[in-house]
Amino acid sequence: MQLLLTLLFYWLIFIPNSSNELTDSNNAGNRIAIHIDAEGSLPTDEQFQLARSIGVDLIEIEDPTLLSSTALADFYILLSSDNKFVTPRQIKNNRDQLINLTVQRYRGFSSEIQNRIAAVSVLKYPADFADNFGRELSFISDSLSLTLNKPIYYQSAFAKPRYFPPSLGFISVLYQVNSTDTLPATPVIHFKPNSQQQRNSIKQFQDVLNASLRHETSLIIVPSEWFFQTIEDQPDLAILLSDHVDGLEIVFPLPADGAPAMVPNWHVILLFIIFIVLLLHYKYQPFFISFAGRYFFNHSFFMADLFEGRVRSKSSGYIIFVVHALATGLLFYVVSGILISPTGFAAVEYYLPHIFFTGLERYTLFLAGFLLAILSHIISAFWILLFNKKITQLTQAINLYCWPLLMNIMLIFFIVVLTETNPSPLLILSLAAIFLAVWFFSFNIAAIDGSRQLDGSPFWNLALTVGLHAVVIFSALFWVLFNMALFEPIQLVLHLP
Repeated sequence: MQLLLTLLFYWLIFIPNSSNELTDSNNAGNRIAIHIDAEGSLPTDEQFQLARSIGVDLIEIEDPTLLSSTALADFYILLSSDNKFVTPRQIKNNRDQLINLTVQRYRGFSSEIQNRIAAVSVLKYPADFADNFGRELSFISDSLSLTLNKPIYYQSAFAKPRYFPPSLGFISVLYQVNSTDTLPATPVIHFKPNSQQQRNSIKQFQDVLNASLRHETSLIIVPSEWFFQTIEDQPDLAILLSDHVDGLEIVFPLPADGAPAMVPNWHVILLFIIFIVLLLHYKYQPFFISFAGRYFFNHSFFMADLFEGRVRSKSSGYIIFVVHALATGLLFYVVSGILISPTGFAAVEYYLPHIFFTGLERYTLFLAGFLLAILSHIISAFWILLFNKKITQLTQAINLYCWPLLMNIMLIFFIVVLTETNPSPLLILSLAAIFLAVWFFSFNIAAIDGSRQLDGSPFWNLALTVGLHAVVIFSALFWVLFNMALFEPIQLVLHLP
């Protein structure tokens, strides 16, 4: 890879250039590039000039037409890909289209921009962990390198990509602050700081820069907004960054530890809301606890009360439905924070742009869990009522179904408490699986209890309730697992670091 990078930057020397200053400084070595996010703000001309004075002469950007004439004259361009979060199946089914669109996109730029493009990215954060990704990547990079006569690269979300086809110029790997990965051994790194931990971000940026000196040719790509803001806060860093470009090891002055930002723990707040609702209900319906006790500890007495019309708290079932829906939304909120990384949430937003918005993905999942639970509870109650002629009122069906759901209220309590103690993700996922199992069996237990009240054989009642319910749930599960168009994006979201 080092040889390929050296050839890349050797090729850069022969790009037509109107800036003598840039030509003089254009040599293979330890470089810094700034990445301009399509959704972020563009640097000013003064910031571009500052970057050039440091020795930065590369910009990674998805749409070079946004650049000012100054930037186009003084910088080379790494053309970031707009093919984001693709799966192996998507690549295989749309391989020719992907190649053609990349070629058309490149040729759609003016000759001025084309002459400034140093390399073309073909994919951004694909599912490069998949076994069949390397074969597809080889075919695409072979074709594009011949057609465009430019170095081809792709942007990996992983610090250690598995595949490197010979026709590929290089791979840009992602290294995030607070990552559990060791510093990548590859020479091209996209450094992603943590805006909430500035001191640690600067320290790890220093480590990444110094580690890159082991390579004869290296490139560290930094988000432009963080890069310029950090230099504005600490102007001396500009001199030290120039030293890095000259091949010198550097030591950054680290800012003082700032006070951690006060961020509300919404999962704790929501847990309190759940228990407040239950306490208020108990205050106005004291029979709530005794009736719950009968369900769990004297079930035959509970069934007699229910079918003989001796239920005094008819609102309890509705309260349990609402509280359990809140608990389900809270489960989605907590578990998604454990299973999905910020990059994974970016993939979720990419696939569902009109539902998920940047920074609000977990709140959207909370709302989705809440609405899913409410809809499920309504369907379940009417399902039980519809197929059991002994159940004549909706309140009976609700009370028959709702009480086991109280166990999930206790489960969500333990899940939230454990989340605050930094537990093993496996433990949280195990409790979440129990939560879903309780939810699943609550309907089946209610249907079985109701069938025992029927005269004659309850076969058809059980077939249309317990049997059909199991078929629907497991069919949906198998559809998700074996429908590659749905499963692969989910797998990608869960795998992205």
